[in-house]
Formats: sequence, C-alpha cells, structure tokens
Amino acid sequence: MVVNFYRPVEVFFGEGAALKVGEVARRFGFKAMIVTGRESAKKSGAIDKVISSLSSHGVREYVIFDEVVPNPTDTIVNRGAEIAVREKVDMIIGLGGGSALDVAKAISIVSSNEGSAWDYVKYPEGPRLIPYLNRPVVCIPTTAGTGSEVNRYSVITNEMRKEKLVISHSLNYPKVALIDPTLTYTMPPDLTAITGFDALTHALESLTNKIDNFMAEEYAVRAVQIIAEWLPVAVEEPENKEARRWMSYAAMLAGVAIDHMGVALIHAMEHPVSAHYPEVAHGEGLAILAPYVTEFNLKGNPEKYALFARLMGYEEKPEKAVDALIDLLERIGLLKTLKDVGVEEEKLDRLTEDVYMLSRHTFTVNPVEPTLEDVRELYQRAYEGRI
Repeated sequence: MVVNFYRPVEVFFGEGAALKVGEVARRFGFKAMIVTGRESAKKSGAIDKVISSLSSHGVREYVIFDEVVPNPTDTIVNRGAEIAVREKVDMIIGLGGGSALDVAKAISIVSSNEGSAWDYVKYPEGPRLIPYLNRPVVCIPTTAGTGSEVNRYSVITNEMRKEKLVISHSLNYPKVALIDPTLTYTMPPDLTAITGFDALTHALESLTNKIDNFMAEEYAVRAVQIIAEWLPVAVEEPENKEARRWMSYAAMLAGVAIDHMGVALIHAMEHPVSAHYPEVAHGEGLAILAPYVTEFNLKGNPEKYALFARLMGYEEKPEKAVDALIDLLERIGLLKTLKDVGVEEEKLDRLTEDVYMLSRHTFTVNPVEPTLEDVRELYQRAYEGRI
C-alpha cells in the first residue's frame, strides 16, 4: 500500500507565536489584509498585537476586513476579495476562529482568480472553476477546533441556495500557521466546548472512515487522546493554561488528519443543518449528530471504534464509543437534540435531500454506506433524542 502525506504549511506553535506575524508577513510584501470577526479579536487585544508586530517589521500598510460571522457566506468572501483587489494587498492574515481562517483562505483564492466564491466550492461533480493563483495567507487561530490553519479547506454557505460546501485545493493551504495558545485564554466555556468537539469529530471521522492512511492516522489517534483528557478541563477550568495549550495542539493534529483522510457522515449531515439554521454552530451540530451516526457506523469498522473507545478511556469495545461520546457531551454541556436548537421536524426531509445532493461522495468512505432512508432515520432520532 502506498500512502500520501503532504504538509506544505510552516507551523510556529507556542505561547507568543502570534507575535511573529510581522516577521513572517514581511516575507510576502508590505501591505496586508487582516481578516477577522466583528468583536472577539478586538476585545481580546489580539488584533492590536498583530498590527503592532506588522508595523515593527515594516508592514505598515494594512486593511482590516472584520465582517466574518459564524457559518460565513460566499457573499462575505466575495466582498473581501473585492477589497483585497482594490487595495492591492500583498498577503492575507486570518485572525480568529475557523470561520475567519476559512474566509481568509477563500479570499485569497477568489481575489487571485476569475469568478466568485461559489465557483470554487466542491459539489459531488466537482467545482465549476479551478484556481491557478493565490495570495499568501498567514493563519492565526484564536480558538482550538477547526484545524483550518493547517489544511486546505474553506467551508462557506450560500444563503440563497441554503447550501454549505467546501473549497478544497492545494492553493488553499496557508503559507504559515501561527498557533498561539494564549489567544484562546479568553474563550468562554460554551465556545471551548463547541470548538473542542469539532476537533474531536475530525479525529473520530478520519480515524474510522474507509480511507486508509497509517501516517495521518497517527495524528488522529493522538488528537483523540489529548481531547479526551483536556477538553473537559478546558471547559471546567477556563484559566487552565496547560489545557489550552493541549487543546490548541490537538486541534492542529486533527486538522492534519482530516486533510489526508477527510470526514464522513457526521459532517455530511451537519452541513445542511447549519446551512438552513445558521444560528446553530458547526460544532454544536456535530455534537448533536455524533452519537447517532456513530452507533449506526459501529458495524462498519468495529476495530477502529473499539480503539476510539479505548483512547477515550473506556473498555475497548466498539459500542463503548457511543458511551464515550454521550458521557463527554453531557460533561461539557452539549448533549442536545435537533429540536433543542430550533430545527423544525418538517425540515428533516429537506435536510436529507441536501445530504444526498451535496455530500453523497462521503457515503462511500463512511464506515457503513447509508441509504437515504438511513439518513432520514438518523435525523429523526437526533431530533427526538432517541439513542
């Protein structure tokens, strides 16, 4: 068996890594676009630190694009790309959670090529356009979850079509990731839980799906071990610096794992949920669906689910994987139903159709290939809380 392992992103990890942004950005030019959210990076002082570092290294021109929201849209990406072109920026700096990093990378693609953001998303049949250029991107995560700082994915939503899809291309890798756990210190417990479970789902799905890559699997295994130990601590003790450090590291590892092995049915079923209900955080949707999809998948890869259970601190039996998820979700406050977060029962048929129309390519790599009836039943169970 021949496996592929490609890592084009330079990583600086540790307390104070974000302060290297000026030194790093100087490699790429003199004018930067800083892509961030509307509030958190300002309130935490992270954006001031970035600007100060840029200035001290000669990058004194910058544009701040602070329109990023959770579950970001193609409209936001297109607007950012227009500004990047108009302002003739040399590089793009993503500062924030996964949404800000995803938007920064997508702006790089759209601002450097023809067309608009939705031309580059990956439908099962493939994207309409293939990029051939990009602007250099530096990613600085302020949460510990998506791993977007080290992979080639940008997840965006089309508000008009109610579709959530991914830009995935080798040009969508950042040049540099500056992973500074101190930037996560101000995360509230609920956000810590949501982003941390996102990372766990990345590790879980890459570990258990049908894509076999023993090199990348090592990243998933280690991520599960770390998250099992440190996510509850980070939620319960927000000031625990060691927990923050380990969660930043685990999110990066899980981001590498999905870059090589991808995700499966949990993600395929979550994306329509947050596309139709953008107030539902991605990690929250994953948390709702994970126990049901995992129980459905057990027979497809019992050995790996047993391994997951052991890594989570449970008896090495596949069915214990479900127990491990439920117990963790209860501990971190994410044991919910689709009904709890506002999903309407009459919408479940549409969500099922969207899974097939937009994400059926995940069916063949999922441990058990589902039918549409299976997907509909899983949604129903997640709506009712019937595990």
